[in-house]
Amino acid sequence: MANERVKSVGGYVMRLLGGVAIIVGILMFFGSLPEGNLVGVVLSIAFVAGGAVLLKRSGGGGRGEQVASAPRGQR
Repeated sequence: MANERVKSVGGYVMRLLGGVAIIVGILMFFGSLPEGNLVGVVLSIAFVAGGAVLLKRSGGGGRGEQVASAPRGQR
């Protein structure tokens, strides 16, 4: 039971950090674009990509998990 709780809390933390990273990356992108700061644009893209990876790895119980866990005859 403790292991499930740790996984759940870790998933929530990863979702929170992923969402924050995406928001910060978008804000960085629009802040760096008018100045023409290429380094800022590249870093913002890295933040958005990293946030997306965190959101993907956090679990979330999406459609992919349901299809993969269904028995072969029920697909």
